[in-house]
Amino acid sequence: MRTSIKAVISTAIAVGGALAASGPAVAAPHEAGSAADTIVSLQESGYTVIVNKVGSAALADCTVRAIRPGRKITEMRSDIRDRTVEKVVYTTVYLDAECQ
Repeated sequence: MRTSIKAVISTAIAVGGALAASGPAVAAPHEAGSAADTIVSLQESGYTVIVNKVGSAALADCTVRAIRPGRKITEMRSDIRDRTVEKVVYTTVYLDAECQ
């Protein structure tokens, strides 16, 4: 699962960098790298996404500024032999989005 978040982070950084470097004269396709698309991708990879958004536009119109790892949320369970084991319930990630 760590590999998939690294891939998503790398893609988000690359798209964000390309959009920032392109300036206002050249706009990237709307779907390429929107915060909404990145959130869906992270959720499909099994992460719970916590969004920090600056601006009032819809997430589809926002760009990703950062993706940071969060905590693993765990719970203690008993296995067949009555041993207590810790199981990861879900893992959080933080996504910073900036809207124009």
